[in-house]
Amino acid sequence: MTEITRALSADNPARAEAAATVVRFLDVAVAATGRASFYNTRDEQLALEHDAHRAMIALDRRLYAGLVCSPGATDRSRQLGVLHLLDTPAREDDGTAVYDAVAALTVPRRLKLFGLLAERRVNNARVRRLILRSVLGSGSLELWSVRYRDKLAGALRHAWGLRLSGILRSILTKRLAGAELDPKERRILALELDRWAPDPTDAAVARECVAFVLGADGPYTLPLPVAYRAARTDLDAGAALPLETLEGLRGRFHPDEKPARVLELTADRLTVGQRLAGQRQAERAGVEVEVDLDRYDAVRLYLYAFATGMTDEVAAALDRRAVAGAAGLDLAGRRIALVLDGSASMRGGADQPLRPIATVLALRDALRSASGECHDVWIGGAPDGRLVRPAGATAAAEALVAALRTGAELIVVIGDGYENAPAGRFAQVLDAAHTLGVAVPVVQLSPVLAAEAGGLRGYAPDLPTAPVHRPEALELAWCRLMLAADPAAAVPALLRLAHLEVTG
Repeated sequence: MTEITRALSADNPARAEAAATVVRFLDVAVAATGRASFYNTRDEQLALEHDAHRAMIALDRRLYAGLVCSPGATDRSRQLGVLHLLDTPAREDDGTAVYDAVAALTVPRRLKLFGLLAERRVNNARVRRLILRSVLGSGSLELWSVRYRDKLAGALRHAWGLRLSGILRSILTKRLAGAELDPKERRILALELDRWAPDPTDAAVARECVAFVLGADGPYTLPLPVAYRAARTDLDAGAALPLETLEGLRGRFHPDEKPARVLELTADRLTVGQRLAGQRQAERAGVEVEVDLDRYDAVRLYLYAFATGMTDEVAAALDRRAVAGAAGLDLAGRRIALVLDGSASMRGGADQPLRPIATVLALRDALRSASGECHDVWIGGAPDGRLVRPAGATAAAEALVAALRTGAELIVVIGDGYENAPAGRFAQVLDAAHTLGVAVPVVQLSPVLAAEAGGLRGYAPDLPTAPVHRPEALELAWCRLMLAADPAAAVPALLRLAHLEVTG
C-alpha cells in the first residue's frame, strides 16, 4: 500500500487534511507561474507555491516526484520539484525521479534550474552529479556552449567550485595550445570531466566546449566555437551560429549592421519559439521563415493570433489542437454549457498579458470538441471573430442563469473566480437552483492561481474548482475535482499520472 493510499483511505482520520494537501499541490503544479497576476503580487504567488511543494513532499515523496514529471505539470513546477528533492535527504526509492524531471525540461529552463541551485547554495554530491552528467553527457554540448555560454559557465562553476574551475581552465588552455600535460593534469581531466562523457570522442568535444565556456583563448577546432570567434570581425562568418548568439555578437561588434541581416543568415536554424515570435520581423525584413503551426500548443497559438491577427492557417491548427485536447475527456454525446469569463481581469498581469483569456479560449475549443452539444455563455468580453478580447465587469450570475436555461447535463465555468457585478450573486443563484431541485452538476476550471484565496478562487464556496493552464493539463484537473468529491477514488488516477504501480 502506498503512502497516498493510506493517507486517503476512508478510515484515516486525517484523510481530509491529506486530500487538501494534494489539492493545493495540484493547484500550483498545473497553474502557478511565480508571477504577479491581475489581482496578486509575485510574493503571494511564491509563498503559496513553496508551501504546497513542502507539504506534498512530506506527505508522499514518490507521488510528489511522479506528479512533477506528469504531462499536466508546468516546467516551473518541475524546477521547484527538483529543488525540493535535492534540498531534502535522499531516499532509496527516489530512483531516477530527479533526472526524469530535469530531462522533461527545455534546455533554457534546465539551465535556469541550475542557476536557482547556485542562487540558493544547494550544492551536494547529488547536485554536482546532476549538473555534470546533464551538461557534459549531452550530445548537444557544442551548440549549448555558444547558445548558453554564460549560463553553462555558471552551472559548471557551481558544480566544480571557483578554484577547481580555474584549474580546469588553465589545464585546458595549455592543452589547446598544444603543450604536453603532466600525469596529474591528465588525472584531473579524467576524473572531473572525461568520466561524464559517454565515449572518448564525446570527451574530446566536451574538453573543448568547457574550455570555450570557461573563457580559454583557444585555438579551437570545433565549428561553432570557431564561428563564434570569427564572427567578431566578420558577421557573415557566424552564419552557423544560433540567432540569439549571432545577434549578441552583432550588437557588440557590428552595431552598424541591421538585425535583419542576422535573421537572414540564421533563418533555416531558428528554434520553434523563434519561428513564431519572429514572423513580424521576418516580414518587415523580407525574409521567409517557415513555421509549422502544429508544433505549438493552443494557448501559444491564441497569443500569437492576439498579436498578429487570426488567419485561416492558425484557425485550422487550433481546430486540430482542440481535437487532440479532447481525446482524454469522456464527454462524447453529453450536452454541456460553458460559462466563459471574458471580463477585464482576464487580461492577466503585465508580464504575461492575455494569457488567461488565451487559456479560456483553448479550453473552450477542447471542451466543444469533446462534447456532443455545447452552448457558450460569455461573461463580458468583446468578440473579435474567433477571438474574444477581455472587457467589462464580471456578471457571473447572469451567465449562470443563461447556462441553466440551456438544459445542459453539465455546466463548466472557466474563469478566475472574481465576481463584481454584484459580488456573491453567483453563489446565491446556484443555491437557489439547488433548492428548486435543479441537479445539473456545475464545476469550475480556473486559468489563474489566486494566492489570497488559498490557491484557487471559486465563484461559490462549495463549487468544485480545478486549475488548468492548458488543455493538456485537463487530466490533472479531473483528479483535482475527484479529490474534492471522493478522495479514495482519486488514488488510482493519481498513481497512474505519477507512473506508480496501483496496489491495494
